Amino acid sequence: MAKVNIYKIDEDRHRAFKDNMTEKLTLSRNRVIAQEEVEGLESDIVFTLYRSGENDNKNVSWEWILSVFEDDILQTKVQPRAVVVVEYEDEMYALTFGHSYFLVDKYCDRNFAFSFARKMNYKEIRTTALTSPNSQRNKTINTYIDYSSLEFDSGESFTKLKAKVSQPTDFDLYSELIEVGNSLKFTLKENSIQSICKLIIHIIEILAGEDIYKIPVFSKISDKELLEVLDKELEEEIQQGTASINISEIDIIGATEIFNNNDTTFTIGYKGKSEEISILSQEEIDKFTKKNELEMHGVLLDIKVVSYYNGAPVRTDKIRNLIDYVNDERRCILSKGDWYHFNDDYQEYLEDSIAEIDVIYNPDYDFTVGIHDDFIGVKYLEEGDDLKYEEMEERDVLKKLKQKYYAERVFNTIREQKDGFTNYDREEERVGQSKVELMDLYKDQTMYAVKIGNASSKLCYAVDQSISSLRLYKHNSLEGMPVIKNVAVWFILERKTKLGLENGKPTINELDMLMLKNKLDIWKKEVRVLGYNPVIYINYRS
Repeated sequence: MAKVNIYKIDEDRHRAFKDNMTEKLTLSRNRVIAQEEVEGLESDIVFTLYRSGENDNKNVSWEWILSVFEDDILQTKVQPRAVVVVEYEDEMYALTFGHSYFLVDKYCDRNFAFSFARKMNYKEIRTTALTSPNSQRNKTINTYIDYSSLEFDSGESFTKLKAKVSQPTDFDLYSELIEVGNSLKFTLKENSIQSICKLIIHIIEILAGEDIYKIPVFSKISDKELLEVLDKELEEEIQQGTASINISEIDIIGATEIFNNNDTTFTIGYKGKSEEISILSQEEIDKFTKKNELEMHGVLLDIKVVSYYNGAPVRTDKIRNLIDYVNDERRCILSKGDWYHFNDDYQEYLEDSIAEIDVIYNPDYDFTVGIHDDFIGVKYLEEGDDLKYEEMEERDVLKKLKQKYYAERVFNTIREQKDGFTNYDREEERVGQSKVELMDLYKDQTMYAVKIGNASSKLCYAVDQSISSLRLYKHNSLEGMPVIKNVAVWFILERKTKLGLENGKPTINELDMLMLKNKLDIWKKEVRVLGYNPVIYINYRS
């Protein structure tokens, strides 16, 4: 019985992989299995063995203490390791032994193992590892006894699977128990190179079949070369001015548990140059770099941001850790400074989850620039004669009033004045040492968190506010609050075209905002677990 760990090498990295094998291990010898030797081979198959050297030694990890006593440094023998490179047709595989998988993993085709896993029938699931980015429970390892279903929830992705597969009674190639990750691990019933040939033929045949399961995969990227490529492509888009980068309000203020950044200020700085700003935005960063004669593409991700609330510094971050950015071509997303990769199954299950949420659109609540300007005009007549404005020109007074009565504040005020909502915007309750804004609006036993925006980084703020406020409400942390049955996030979308309608409700899945969908999925589940009904309201700003 031989345990075999098999990778498929990415087709674009064959040469780099073999070069790495030659550099890190010792080339031993080749073995060719002719087509006629094994039934099912379409051509000859070439095996090449790379192994560690016989005299490979390394210093012990605690050599420093020996140096303190000026004693001789001790060495330990490196654990033997080997890689067998398999070349068949136009494909390349690698079998790893010992700890050699560290040398192979970064060159592998990351879709290979779970593509195989989707096409297998399982008689018993032993272990699954699931990850859920943007969730407080970001990794879960489940073990099972006498269980045969692949169990996961929307927004979760597999990183590993250990299971017994169903096999025909006369199947004698490998044991039932297999492991799936970036590679496939089998226990061959016969220790022979012919068995490896048969295994590769078997894998190819399985991969040619139809999927039996949909398995979502969303994994944190650790491949250093891929990370370098992703960072480089991001920097190139920044340089070209084509990068769709969103600066998240959530991450900036999340540590303070304050859900209104209109009272937050910032200091941005880079190598001794700094500036205080009231709004953290791409525009303000552009001004900072131009003023200090800095090249945006060279410094953007390293600019430091100090966040202040009520004049006190509460957090320091690099811009890189505050942005959401999607590399659509590589299906990767940068969130909180880390890169993740997602597949179609992940997105499909996520979209199915989002489609379950009630979505309501009332065109009477659409909010235009004209409505905002009319409101400011009324406020100018009411407040324009205030002494603090007496030496200012009209356009400067209007600008000040627009800063005071920003879009969301005006939207909430109009709903209060015209539509019977209770306005809680800017009303904060003290919880412990923090002040918390419970909700923006309330009506008919529904609490609303309102946000205007056109990107995940803006809209996710309302989702986070809603979850945090609901927890406080549920645990009676706030006094004198009205009865709540429904929990709503209200998105005022800044977009030229309206979302399509399905059964009379807007199709949220038309939004190309993966991070927002992740947040909504988590939000939906938590709202329901706490005993309330989640609802999304949609309107538009034009």
